[in-house]
Amino acid sequence: MTEPGGRHPLVAALVSRGMRRGIGRRFNAVRLSGDGEVLRHRGPLVVCANHPGWWDPAVFAWLQHHFFGHCHGYGPIEAAALRRYPLLEKAGLIPVDPDDRESLRRFVRVARNVLGQGNVLWITPQGEFADSRVRPVRLQPGFAHLVRHVPSVRLVPLAIEYPFWHESRPELLLRFGPPVPVREGEDVPCVTARMEKALTETMEALARDSCTRDASRFATFAQGQAGVGGLYDVGRRARQWLLGESFQPRHDP
Repeated sequence: MTEPGGRHPLVAALVSRGMRRGIGRRFNAVRLSGDGEVLRHRGPLVVCANHPGWWDPAVFAWLQHHFFGHCHGYGPIEAAALRRYPLLEKAGLIPVDPDDRESLRRFVRVARNVLGQGNVLWITPQGEFADSRVRPVRLQPGFAHLVRHVPSVRLVPLAIEYPFWHESRPELLLRFGPPVPVREGEDVPCVTARMEKALTETMEALARDSCTRDASRFATFAQGQAGVGGLYDVGRRARQWLLGESFQPRHDP
């Protein structure tokens, strides 16, 4: 069965699984800052994340699987990229060419259909990779055009960081901000400005927790294999054996 936008459940599940496995192999842990209020929300969501790196789509797949299993996840992809990887449309990615009006109209049509069914649309409205410390945060207004005509939709800021703490692999740190309702009759510049403010505040809050390197400030949902490996860990293991201690591969204090 094919769903809105050409999504096929089996293909979507396989692509999502591959992305989630990549998260497990490449990161020391997945940690969530804040109270996660949005995780209790049921209804159409447009998650607006900052765009720090290549891993962002895999992060969306991980979050969709673990926290939004009651619905489906979708996201935009450049039409040119989809021509190289056509299978991704069946995984829930919606092609869009910003220079083609018909492509933009189709994207809006499909995205509104997706949201009308109570699903999640994951986007990075900065439009390009940006360091998480860059200020001010500027967002392209396309998402604001999209949501103005979708009843009950909520805009959700999502902050993402990939810092190195105590292990050889980076941490995956996340924080959702409070959902932002779209007010009736609100114009595009106003929606965009409110979302820029909300995302900035969410990124600042995550940065404060991140700088502490204190895992107790986060809820930890997944943790990968620790240690450096090779001769370094062999030496550490031998030393702790001589001291009569059990080997602890993690460097966390």
